Amino acid sequence: MTGGHRVALAAALLLTLVAAGLGIAQPIAMKAVIDALGTGRSITLLVVGLVSLLLLEACVGAGASYLLERTGERFLLRMRTRLFTHLLRLRMPTFDRFRLGDLMSRASTDVIMVREAATRSVVDIATSVAMIVATIIVMFLIDPVLMGVVVGVLLAVTAATSGMTVGIGRVSARLQHTVGAMSADLERVLGAIRTVRASRAEHRETQRLIGLAHDAYDAGVHSARLVAGVHALITMAVNGAFLAVLLVGAVRVSQGVLTFSSLVALLLYANQLVLPVAQLVEGVATVYKVRGAAERAQEVFALPVEESAAVGAAVPSAADSSAVLEIRNLRFGYSPAAPVLLDLSLTVPRHSMVALVGSSGAGKSSTFALINRFYQPWQGSIRLDGHSPDELDLAAWRARIGWVEQDCPILHGTLRDNLRYAAPDADDEALWHAIDLVNLRQKVEKLPDGLDAQVGEHGARLSTGERQRVAIARAVLTRPRLLLLDEPTAHLDPANEAALTATLGNLRRECSLLVIAHRMSTIRSADTILLLANGTARATGAWPKLFDTHVEFAAR
Repeated sequence: MTGGHRVALAAALLLTLVAAGLGIAQPIAMKAVIDALGTGRSITLLVVGLVSLLLLEACVGAGASYLLERTGERFLLRMRTRLFTHLLRLRMPTFDRFRLGDLMSRASTDVIMVREAATRSVVDIATSVAMIVATIIVMFLIDPVLMGVVVGVLLAVTAATSGMTVGIGRVSARLQHTVGAMSADLERVLGAIRTVRASRAEHRETQRLIGLAHDAYDAGVHSARLVAGVHALITMAVNGAFLAVLLVGAVRVSQGVLTFSSLVALLLYANQLVLPVAQLVEGVATVYKVRGAAERAQEVFALPVEESAAVGAAVPSAADSSAVLEIRNLRFGYSPAAPVLLDLSLTVPRHSMVALVGSSGAGKSSTFALINRFYQPWQGSIRLDGHSPDELDLAAWRARIGWVEQDCPILHGTLRDNLRYAAPDADDEALWHAIDLVNLRQKVEKLPDGLDAQVGEHGARLSTGERQRVAIARAVLTRPRLLLLDEPTAHLDPANEAALTATLGNLRRECSLLVIAHRMSTIRSADTILLLANGTARATGAWPKLFDTHVEFAAR
């Protein structure tokens, strides 16, 4: 996980160890000062040396801290970059299984926690172990008995805190899952806030979120209780070690076994152990604490992604085919037990308009999803411009298709940003041409900022019909070979419906159209009508012949 940052981490570790070494040398220097005072020698150079050690430790420690923080931020940037890249390339079925708020929590909260464990905690643990070992060795050289007292206390603390650190890991994993669920629920509620308000469901949703917040609170308090217990044991152990060294050392000084200067040095070392022991236990606890967050982040990287495709790659020319789209014997479903399409075949000739009609659940939207290669069919074939999916990568395939979804998603930003979303290099002339095609010029010209007007979150500053027309203009701007329209006139008033119906006729000069249609105005203007029922094409024909021969279609 720290690959690419190991050199920087090693440098930070080295500087931290140097700073620790300078700290370990200070009690020895202090011992030398005391010995010099006892013999009447000059202490000037010794004091200068002691002060130099203090200053060097501070400078080297500051450098190590800065390098470590910078490495942590670079690690966080790399993790976020990888996660964002991976999330936006996940296969579409993955988004059917995971909640968006939970995925967002993994890419935000979880990676920040992982950063602490992967950078600072790693260095803290390594430095603390080195400093503890070095301190114990020096104490052994001064007095093995007092060293044994300190080691005994440290071993007791290690045994007492080991179970607590494991418990912290379990509780923290539960906390991260709860926070992910809470983020997912909040995203669900805010994404449908108008429905929530209209349904008078604010109280129910608030109580649900508060319940999840209480679960997170309980897990957080449990974790805090364990952390407080660990800190209390550390404090008690360090203070106990200091008092034990003082008591036993005083006895040994009185017996003449230990010099006073050696006791001072040992007391300073016992006091110095406070920080490394605390850092070691806290570092280990942090590693356990973020293990759940790390696992959640790694789960994202294990999810399958779509094939990668070079942006701007050359798009192959159309094969010699009279149809822009050919579907043969398509079978598909979202689960093996519930097939949606059983044996679908259809053809969209060049510069024609085909209307796809049928009852809800007949498979119309699933057909569009398969054409866009969001899912893989169980069997059958789809050919676009005479090419099979094996002959065109995803970028080249989707570059030939324009798609207008039924809910017409509009992104936060300006009207210009939304129109140029799929065609970022389009100039204003092309923008106004697309706007004219959907009869939206009058609306845009009335806006104070024109094309640079903000549309609001999810296009909240536009009416439903305006959002639909913006989505159509956005799709047309890419000059697709095939334009997929999911109920393009569903939210339009009669005047704009008639204008758009005329526009659809004009679009046939530039591309082919496959339209999911329910309104008769759209159906009548189609060259071919395909009635979809029970996962297959029940009938194909033109208006009004199909209307006369199929009662279930006429009933629509």
